[in-house]
Amino acid sequence: MIQPQTQKNTTPEKFLNRILEEAVQSRASDVHIESLAESLRVRFRVDGALQERYRQPLAEAEQLVTRIKAISDLDIASHLPQDGRFEFSVHLTEPAGDAANKFTAEASSGMSNPPSQLAHALTSLFGGSGQSSLEHGAGEQGLEKDVLPQPTTETKLHTRPAGMYVLNVRVSVFPTVYGDAVVLRLLNRSDMLIPLAKLGMAEEDLASVRDIIFHNYGMVLSTGPSGAGKSTTLYAILQELKNKEKNIVTLEDPVEFYFGDIRQTQIRPEQGLSYAVGMRSILRQDPDVLMIGEIRDHETAEYAMRASLVGRIVGSTIHSNSTIGTIARLIDMDVERSLVAYALSGIISQRLVRRICAACATAYTPDPLLVERLGLTSGTFQFRKGAGCQTCGGTGYSGRTGVYAVLRMDDNLRSLIVEHASMRTLQEYVQQSGAPSLLQRAAEKVASGETTVEEAVFVV
Repeated sequence: MIQPQTQKNTTPEKFLNRILEEAVQSRASDVHIESLAESLRVRFRVDGALQERYRQPLAEAEQLVTRIKAISDLDIASHLPQDGRFEFSVHLTEPAGDAANKFTAEASSGMSNPPSQLAHALTSLFGGSGQSSLEHGAGEQGLEKDVLPQPTTETKLHTRPAGMYVLNVRVSVFPTVYGDAVVLRLLNRSDMLIPLAKLGMAEEDLASVRDIIFHNYGMVLSTGPSGAGKSTTLYAILQELKNKEKNIVTLEDPVEFYFGDIRQTQIRPEQGLSYAVGMRSILRQDPDVLMIGEIRDHETAEYAMRASLVGRIVGSTIHSNSTIGTIARLIDMDVERSLVAYALSGIISQRLVRRICAACATAYTPDPLLVERLGLTSGTFQFRKGAGCQTCGGTGYSGRTGVYAVLRMDDNLRSLIVEHASMRTLQEYVQQSGAPSLLQRAAEKVASGETTVEEAVFVV
């Protein structure tokens, strides 16, 4: 397993550089910077699990947090919860001897800062030589002086391929009894744009989703817990629909990926622009496709569903545990049953499971009770797991894939909803119709050797 390191004789600027660079290399989705009773702890969330990477003296916490607040345009003197953002880019190169990756960070506190402010932020945060890294000549030489060494062999995980990565970092600062805790959500543009066919759907489910979205109207909802990849699924659907003949409009909080050729709107509740307010006016923009970041309340749900009934394709996310649970959630929001029945075209329930590391995969015998829970038979399949190696950092996993269950609305199901049938009755009808459940799809991933029995049972 990975052993935490301690960086000595470093500055807050260099240490933050090192954290961000290693986080990108390790494919981390989040960075947790935590002030504890006696030390500063830095952890990365890789493939859904937290891994400790650094332990520093507690005295270094305040300077590091202040640096992060400064580039995120937050109040450095406040000890209240705060949210911000900044951007950076990192150029990863293939390691050769003692050569290190060149790291170029671009930090901006606003959505539309002019280049001069951006260059100033670069200079103040990362310019160890006193010059912006965007300058030529001496500026490049100054950047080379601040290049940090590669992670040691013991801590190096399966990393990203060489290339330039541009990330948007969402910052959350929250006070604790030992000091501010910071969580950095790393939104990698290349990770957000995954084709629909590459998400991990079964062929049958992929065909169903495409059939749903290529109608001229209807609403499709992606559901699951936080971190299940719902936004990535919506972006994949947008890629399928995007063309010059369609006007696509989105309402998002936050905008996680900037397409450049579609209309995207950032929700700003503090300025009076909520999902509900946006939905009241959005139909005047003559959209063909609407993407709403999340259904959170009755008003947003009702406006979105009515939009789908007047000839628009509407996509959104909602927090629930299953496809039928989504219907129950909408009814609980006081949305009319007839509206739920006839506006919805389909529901995509999803989870993310870790993939078995290909470098150390080996056969094993899992707990029979867990195998039985998945509906599999121990003697029928050769189950696999990762033994743990340098490539996967001893975890036995490398990367993640999606598990999907797709529910298509039909006339019988619509009738049951309108007739006030119980959720149990709806669930029994879906099971009798032969629609595969999320658990069945997870079992298929186990049987094909993509993930382990334990991972499938734990996630689903």
